[in-house]
Amino acid sequence: MYLAKVIKPVVCSVKHGAYRGKPLLLIMPLSGGPEDYEIAVDYVGAGIGDTVLAGGGPGVAQKVFNLDKAPMKTLIMGIVD
Repeated sequence: MYLAKVIKPVVCSVKHGAYRGKPLLLIMPLSGGPEDYEIAVDYVGAGIGDTVLAGGGPGVAQKVFNLDKAPMKTLIMGIVD
């Protein structure tokens, strides 16, 4: 897990069915360089400019979203106050 800043939402015209109804956000890890970005699935309601707790190990998305297959690497798991 790591801290990251939400940059902006990601819009896709075609995406895997596992992402249906789930917001995707572009995040920048606070410990990375200025060009280290990731796309993360949000399930806590984070917004632009929020500092968030991101990460996720193998199988976490499957359990969180109750999916058979979840091709998701990074989840936003909390918003830092």
